[in-house]
Amino acid sequence: MEINTTIIEIESDNFPAQAGTLYSQAFSNTERLRRALKMLVILWAVALVTVFIPIAHFVLVPTFLLAGPIVALRRYGMKSALEKVGGVCPACGQEIAIPLEPSDWLPKRTYCPACNKPLRLMYNDPAVATQ
Repeated sequence: MEINTTIIEIESDNFPAQAGTLYSQAFSNTERLRRALKMLVILWAVALVTVFIPIAHFVLVPTFLLAGPIVALRRYGMKSALEKVGGVCPACGQEIAIPLEPSDWLPKRTYCPACNKPLRLMYNDPAVATQ
């Protein structure tokens, strides 16, 4: 697993933009395969456990059996995942760290964890945003 950093802008209304750092993970092909197989095994194990739940197993078992390959394929297709943004809040000037979900995209609207002012996380280079 490789950690990548990218310089971004943290913007807030009526305040000058500040530079921030976007941290993301890049997965190799073997890591992607391992992550996908792990999800497949977990969901199929849950399907096996739900066999013993009366009546509900008619819905739960097929659902988990179908969800296994679907989730595994989505996991395998994920080449990188966003982790967090670090920087200085343009509004209050405090050092902040904003956790991100792997499925998040930039530009993203969020709030400062220190002062609760609205923030926009944006790439510096417009060409990076389209990749």
